[in-house]
Amino acid sequence: MKRMLLVFNPKAGRGEFIRDLYKVIDLFSRAEFEVAVYPTNAKGAAQAYIQERGPSFDLIVCSGGDGIINEAVNVYMQLKSLPPLGYIPAGTTNDFAISLGLPLQIMKAAKSILNGQQRMIDVGKFEDRFFSYVAAFGQFTKVTYSTNQGAKNILGRVAYFLEGIKQLDKIFRAYCIIDIDGEIVRGDFMLGIITNSTSVGGFRIQPGHKTKAKKIELDDGLFETIFIRYPENAAEYSEILTSLTGLPLKSNMIIQRSAKRVIIKSTKRFSWTIDGEYGGHYAEVTVENLKRAINIIIPRSSK
Repeated sequence: MKRMLLVFNPKAGRGEFIRDLYKVIDLFSRAEFEVAVYPTNAKGAAQAYIQERGPSFDLIVCSGGDGIINEAVNVYMQLKSLPPLGYIPAGTTNDFAISLGLPLQIMKAAKSILNGQQRMIDVGKFEDRFFSYVAAFGQFTKVTYSTNQGAKNILGRVAYFLEGIKQLDKIFRAYCIIDIDGEIVRGDFMLGIITNSTSVGGFRIQPGHKTKAKKIELDDGLFETIFIRYPENAAEYSEILTSLTGLPLKSNMIIQRSAKRVIIKSTKRFSWTIDGEYGGHYAEVTVENLKRAINIIIPRSSK
């Protein structure tokens, strides 16, 4: 009998996974898996447990929001002897799952692991840590980790919107020198996003104009980067908002590129968000794309 480690965050989303927990265990047991279950109780618990116990299993499945998959990815990048990774999304936005084409219903996602295929995808390296789909700074990025979990569970994405409104009275501003695969851009910026994803915060992302790709690929060794300049007046702010409603982004206020490596230097330290969690304060960071670095199970209908 094969052995499976099931690690889940009981507080993620609205608690749907706990209601289906027995059904999930039964599903994998019928597929001849001996299932070991570990509910997390604190940030970092999933990472520590997978690191300690993961190598002894044939399959590791995580369930929760983007935070738990980030912890799993960091272990996978440190230990090269881990089995394939399955993911049952149960968070509020589930950007990473949407990018992978995973079902957002618990049982459908579990079945897609049993019937799925393995795929090597890119991983982001942010200084000495790793991320599954996004590193960002500036306006609205604090919302994902500052919004109360109870509010997220009750209101879903509306909670992010309500928290974001509170930030509009003061627009983030930082002078940055940004090296995007050798192209240097300078100026005051209100937002920066470096992502390997088709969706961030529920917003669709399109490939930057520096690539010939017609759609975002999660295994091409390229990030999609978006940097929005600080608006000096109401007209520039309006231009930014108008551009964000259309695709691709068309505005001199918005710099969008596809890139393997991004170096950002600033005159001050500011906070970063990594996969929806607080990522620390930095005045200089290097972000690199590690091509096809992790093995994850996706539905057979997806690439």
